[in-house]
Amino acid sequence: MELFRGSEIDRRVMERAGCLNYSHSPWESEKQDVYQRQLYYKFDKRISRYRGEVTSTQQKSRLSGKNGWLIEEVMTLHGVPLGDFFTLHLRYQVEDLPSRSVGCNVEVYFGITWSKDSKQKKRITKNILSNLQDRLTVMFSVLEKEYVSGT
Repeated sequence: MELFRGSEIDRRVMERAGCLNYSHSPWESEKQDVYQRQLYYKFDKRISRYRGEVTSTQQKSRLSGKNGWLIEEVMTLHGVPLGDFFTLHLRYQVEDLPSRSVGCNVEVYFGITWSKDSKQKKRITKNILSNLQDRLTVMFSVLEKEYVSGT
């Protein structure tokens, strides 16, 4: 959960993953055991040649019957071609591993909601999925290195 705490590690991981000017609001209670925050960042040129911006809302709640959290994220892209045609949805299931003193299992689910039709849907989806997989791999690799090094 270190990635979603709002700590210095959170910012460093995101910036190393190509999310520049990363900022977030504090977690605020929406209702019992449900918290929400807003995120903002710009894509590094290696992520998007258009250097688009992202505004995002994350909501976290406890996983029912498990020791962990569910983080649901809705991302809106700005400044990228056809960015107003869709919204990205991410769902992180972060579950502590009882067999280890330190560690967790993270499952990430991804979806796109289309607000406008485009002949480019298949190509856009493939491009987004590829970029997202790369960014998530970097994020979790950097997080693991940060956490292991204790910085």
